[in-house]
Amino acid sequence: MTTFSDLILVFINFFKSGLEDLIFLIGLDWLIGSIFLHLIIALVFTIIISLVFNNLILVFIRKWFSKVKVSITEQIVKKKVFRPIGWAIPFLVFEASLGNLSPDRGIVERITFSLIIVVFTFSLTRLLSSLSEVLKGNKAFSGTPIQSYFQLLKLIFYVFGIVIAVCVLTATSPWTILSGLGALTAVLILAFRDTILGLVASIQVFGADTIREGDWVTIPSLDIDGDCMEVGLHTVTVRSFDQALITFPTSKLLEHAFKNWRGLEEAGGRRIKRSLLIDQDSVCFLDKEMDKRLKKINLLSTHFKEKEAEISEANSMIISDRVNHRKLTNIGVFRAYILSYLKSNKHINQDLTMMVRQLKPSPNGIPLEIYTFTKSTDWVEYETVQSDIFDHLLAILNLFKLRLIQYPSGHDIRNIGNKIRDDN
Repeated sequence: MTTFSDLILVFINFFKSGLEDLIFLIGLDWLIGSIFLHLIIALVFTIIISLVFNNLILVFIRKWFSKVKVSITEQIVKKKVFRPIGWAIPFLVFEASLGNLSPDRGIVERITFSLIIVVFTFSLTRLLSSLSEVLKGNKAFSGTPIQSYFQLLKLIFYVFGIVIAVCVLTATSPWTILSGLGALTAVLILAFRDTILGLVASIQVFGADTIREGDWVTIPSLDIDGDCMEVGLHTVTVRSFDQALITFPTSKLLEHAFKNWRGLEEAGGRRIKRSLLIDQDSVCFLDKEMDKRLKKINLLSTHFKEKEAEISEANSMIISDRVNHRKLTNIGVFRAYILSYLKSNKHINQDLTMMVRQLKPSPNGIPLEIYTFTKSTDWVEYETVQSDIFDHLLAILNLFKLRLIQYPSGHDIRNIGNKIRDDN
């Protein structure tokens, strides 16, 4: 059976016999039958075949792959998977054209095949990069650390490629080199420390599904707040909200506590939890004038009907002691108004927890906390809805004769000074 080397030698001998007459005529008959003539023809033949392969065959293959509108072929062209093969052709052709000049398992053959192994290792790792990009865009693998696993695979291929290339070059058994690596275990652990830590971190973090690509994460200890763009074997990339890219080791996910806001998006709402600090001196029972004014508010009509019936029934049981009679307070009615206002707001998620509660009084007043969820999880829209709600509540607070706690400003102190000076 004719081998590739035999086929190459047939062409070289054909050209050599054709050139012998020309060489004899120009007086270089000493080249005929010499090793130099063979080497020159082999070198020229190698250059010609390499140019044909790289500039014609590979170009044709790349164009054909570009026309096939499939994601894997597009990535193969983009990652230049075939280019390393073009690097290997000159070595392969030149070694084959040497024939008897390069004995089996000789130094030339070993160098050639070790270089070919390295080159094909590059091509294979580029193919893995292409597969990684394709799978990253697949919905079935969305949020999984697919790139970390492919990086690990590429690292394994690089190690085995180098080991096999060294074995071919030195004509030794792979087991001899691998057994010798046992003595270098400590050095390897130090050299690949970040890789090992990153692999362990990716397995633990993604095994528990605590982070995915695209999640909004916050790591207070590292001052990181943004969307997770990529989780690799060595590093994690986060795009902060000022569009800056932050990169940190994957192992940091195990060392530092982080907050993942994925649950917020999956729940279909974002929480509003903010308090109004009410001045305790402004809390009072409703008088007739305030009662009449507040009853005109549509959002409070149901509340007044229910509470008046409830209070009337409760007071009928303690007729003798009017001091203990129940009465409506302005802060209680305001609390009911806020709840009704939230229930009527189309931007509030009515299916999630909603309440208005009074927290423990403090020197800073009575915290009246609004706890609810917006329908939208978009940051800008959420802030707009929250601001609109509190704009309204701050503006309508005086209607209930309630005041907010606010420390005196420089303007207040100047007014007090001016008033004292005017009185004197």
